[in-house]
Amino acid sequence: MVSGVMGVRTKTMLFIALVILCQFLFILPARPALNQPPPMADLGRYVYSRDTYWIVYDRTVQQLRNEGYDVAGEANWLLRVNYTRLDYTFTCKITRLSWPNVTIQIVEGSYDLNVTAHRIMDDGSVGERLGSFLKVKMPPYPHSWDSWDPNLGVGFNPSVLSVGNTFSHGLLTYVVNRTEVLAGTRWSQNNTCVLYGNFANSSHSYRWTIWCDTYSGIYLKQVVWSETPMFRSYEEHNIIETGVQRDRFVVYQEGKIHEVQVATNSTLSGFSFDSAARKISLSVEGTSGTLGSCNLTIPKSMVFSGFGFEVQVDGKKTDYVLNEDADSYFIFVTYLHSTHLLTVSFVSSPIWLQWWFWLIIVAVAASAGAAYILLKRKRSAIPTPQKPSKT
Repeated sequence: MVSGVMGVRTKTMLFIALVILCQFLFILPARPALNQPPPMADLGRYVYSRDTYWIVYDRTVQQLRNEGYDVAGEANWLLRVNYTRLDYTFTCKITRLSWPNVTIQIVEGSYDLNVTAHRIMDDGSVGERLGSFLKVKMPPYPHSWDSWDPNLGVGFNPSVLSVGNTFSHGLLTYVVNRTEVLAGTRWSQNNTCVLYGNFANSSHSYRWTIWCDTYSGIYLKQVVWSETPMFRSYEEHNIIETGVQRDRFVVYQEGKIHEVQVATNSTLSGFSFDSAARKISLSVEGTSGTLGSCNLTIPKSMVFSGFGFEVQVDGKKTDYVLNEDADSYFIFVTYLHSTHLLTVSFVSSPIWLQWWFWLIIVAVAASAGAAYILLKRKRSAIPTPQKPSKT
């Protein structure tokens, strides 16, 4: 009888354990391990944000004049200057991915800049407004930096998004404070984790609040406060859209923004542009033994006069097909699949292939020919002296 009761209890405990196990396996969301790329770690993953941003500096009248603003007052007067970006948007995108290292590129949109200056009085209070200025269509500026797990620039590894978890990245220490639904936004269907990040010492203070999608790690909203001896700032990102764009990449060269397009049947796992070396690099891979192909569309505005192309696969020169239209060059290259590094370098063409070289040759030849003919005519016009006759 006792053994029968023990058998029932054992079966009951096993049943309960099985139910609990099923709950974990089929109901609770699986999270990736810390050493595995999170779902949002894709080349071309981007977030497009609308940004509210202001920053306050203390400047002298002369310093503000040096920035190009015609402000009234004595040159040494101290001013409280507020710089506010209007209609400011930017895109944050992963342009190189070699897990766990990634390169993040920020490309700003053009925006208007409102600048307001108030005088700081001798007692430290803020006095009259001495000027207000508006600069329209400020030029966009892209910049890149390397990052690593868990912060990818467009989000966090979801494996760290557990309420109460604390982790560090760079200067900041983050704590996952709570979960929250972003009501009244296009993301209201998303459950988010709210992260607080902070750093402070005797002179610097940074405070971040970040709303991340719980299951993908993509951030949907950020609020940032900063304060140093030189400035105070406030910034709020509100995400307009997120997505993956693997076939178009924005590059920055000589103060200008260009777009390079990539069409390939390979898996593209990395894209970068070295403006100093004038070189595009792509990491591609595919099933061994199959034929891979890649077609790059490069704006002619990127290629300086007198430059051509050199294509390499894993550091070895390879043949390619070059076509062009009025605005772009099209470079087509094929290779047998495995994992490859493709590079397209902008190289100076040999001097004998330069149009201006042959123009100079023709001009010099024409000048030499004209000079020869002119000299010959002058010589033929001079009478030949005759010998005196013998008497």
